[in-house]
Amino acid sequence: MKTSIKLSTLTALVVGMLILGTGLPAYASETVTPIPSEGQTSLPDYVGAPAKAHPTANSGVPQNPLLWPNPFNSVHDDPWNSDVVDIPGPLGRDPVIFSSTLVDARRYKDPLSDMFECVGTTFTSQGHMIASCFGKDEASVVLLDPETLEVYDTYLVPVTIPEDVDSAQLSTIMNGLSASYIIYDKQERFYISINGNKIIALVEGDSGTSPKLELVQEYDMNQWVQEGNRISGLAMDWQGRIWFYLSGAQETSNSPSVPGAVYVLDPALYPEDAAIKSYTFDKYGQDEQIRNSMAITTSGVYIVTSKNMYRIGFDFEGELRAVWKEEYKNAGYTKPGQYNAGSGTTPTILGEGKYVAITDNDDPWMHVVVYRTDAPPLAPNEKRIVCEVPVFQFAEGGALDNSLLGSRLSMIVENNYGYEFNFDTLAVKDSEPGFERIDIDPNGTGCTKVWVNTQIASTSSAKLSTRTGLIYTYARQYDDQNDVWVYYWTALDFRTGEVVWQKMAGTGHTRFDAFWPALIVGPNETLYVGMLGGLAAMKDTP
Repeated sequence: MKTSIKLSTLTALVVGMLILGTGLPAYASETVTPIPSEGQTSLPDYVGAPAKAHPTANSGVPQNPLLWPNPFNSVHDDPWNSDVVDIPGPLGRDPVIFSSTLVDARRYKDPLSDMFECVGTTFTSQGHMIASCFGKDEASVVLLDPETLEVYDTYLVPVTIPEDVDSAQLSTIMNGLSASYIIYDKQERFYISINGNKIIALVEGDSGTSPKLELVQEYDMNQWVQEGNRISGLAMDWQGRIWFYLSGAQETSNSPSVPGAVYVLDPALYPEDAAIKSYTFDKYGQDEQIRNSMAITTSGVYIVTSKNMYRIGFDFEGELRAVWKEEYKNAGYTKPGQYNAGSGTTPTILGEGKYVAITDNDDPWMHVVVYRTDAPPLAPNEKRIVCEVPVFQFAEGGALDNSLLGSRLSMIVENNYGYEFNFDTLAVKDSEPGFERIDIDPNGTGCTKVWVNTQIASTSSAKLSTRTGLIYTYARQYDDQNDVWVYYWTALDFRTGEVVWQKMAGTGHTRFDAFWPALIVGPNETLYVGMLGGLAAMKDTP
């Protein structure tokens, strides 16, 4: 009870610090370079009408007492990857938009270079914002003002450059994976993995007139990670251990396949060998790769490979083992809109920890798949798989390379099928629309499809605010009259899936497209999203 009270107080402190800092209108800053649109459009600036809040039950996600309060400790908001926030977002009331190229955070100080996108984001007790940002050949952690997007400080980190891997596409993806999966703990340490197989922790230093980012910890993993691999996907468990994975690699004409692996670091034992435990996914006669992070509960770690869904735990000797594994349906090829031949989702925990959900890679229809989390044996009348629900049957296809949104027994799945962005040429392709809500039946014997939205096409992880009852996402629409992509802040009704309102963010895919980042609902009732041209935000007019 004491821990819960302290964390509630801490959450209120974060929100309060930001509210106190809202005296300056966000759009009045003269120190920020806004992201420029790339063309005119005949599409409307605003669609719909302001919403009336329809609160829902809170997320049901427990607080890890070693982490900063949910939803500000990881890219998907919490260790369960719920993408649900128990704080309000904007209602769409005369929205104000603002953005920044973050030129002062750039390695090369060029606000119009190819891309600089921010992904892993949090908010500090000093009322500031920390974001991990990346590009084709640069990466940094940025400390900034959430109300103006003014940059206070930048910490440059080592990166993979296109020349290292013979491809801007691959270097961008590798830098993006490192930037995405951050940890922000109760001591306000911002953990991120960097090129060179190191994990570093930064803190906000002088909080007076010159706020700074300071390095306070570095863990070198090279003595345990074989050359040629790169660590990704940081997460922290209830014991303060840091988990990460190695992606592995599929077989090519020039090289054999390399299996993925999951690792856990006990900081209290570092740098002794006993600090590291690992499990390699080559135990069942097939190499399996990993492309997304893991979900963590008090009793297990859940990770999906290119072949199977796993619960990982410790055996009696303290070594990692597979508590259970379950194969999912897989067409065996990489669909347009995904970048691996398997599930594209980070697992999401639901139903007070009873269930874990992903999407499969089946053809012709992708399914939302829900598993029971219990260790074997299951009850005689239970099966591991609760349901497999086909989705996006109205579209050309279904694919997801992001996370499901999960609130108690409800899941929201979005369609990424067809979305491809070429970082060598900066060409983008059209993608199929679609959002669907699937609910797990209260008795745990199946699932029910609640609604289908066939309109909205998005590539960012959506977020649900339980205080407004709105699903926030970042959508795009093509204006064929002016030959330009147009991007919208978008709110859907959690109850019905209908579009409540949309507010234009800008035009032009080389600036306003968002390559997989999770949308952020800030403690100041503001939405944020990283895009190729920098960082953008939207809030209601006070």
